[in-house]
Amino acid sequence: SEKMFDDGYRNNISIDICDNVIDYMKSRNEGRKGIVFEKMDVREMTYPDEYFDLIIDKSTIDALLWGDSSFLNVAKMTKEVSRVLKTGGIYLVISYGTPENRVPHLERDHLAFDVQIYTIKKEDEEGEGGAEKVHYCYICTKLPNANENLNNFDLVYKTLEAEELEEEGEEDDEK
Repeated sequence: SEKMFDDGYRNNISIDICDNVIDYMKSRNEGRKGIVFEKMDVREMTYPDEYFDLIIDKSTIDALLWGDSSFLNVAKMTKEVSRVLKTGGIYLVISYGTPENRVPHLERDHLAFDVQIYTIKKEDEEGEGGAEKVHYCYICTKLPNANENLNNFDLVYKTLEAEELEEEGEEDDEK
């Protein structure tokens, strides 16, 4: 938000679920009029439908995929993102997650995005095991039928919930 503001983008809203992060960002940016920091859960946003032209996800999907009920939480987040994003708007996801691990979340039946994928390589730097360090940029354009697809969310959620319960049962059987 800060760098975008400094480059001339004025109507910036940043959300985080953590009070400390929001308080810190507010104090750090007191002189930047036009940046708003709000405590909010990305899975239950309070913005009206079709409110934003652009939504930037800087590893939020990655954070949600590390927690409990990860697929359910990502489904909730992408539903909310689609709801508050204008038709034709862009959902820009910056992630370390590979396309085979992220695209399925962006192409669930409750969504309608045209997904373009770009690889961002970090020059002269290696990750774990000597692998090249990369991030991926998923540019998701909200398609005209996206709002209708949101009606599929309950079925998607129930399916994911059933899959999660099945996996938990298999883990219990292994113990």
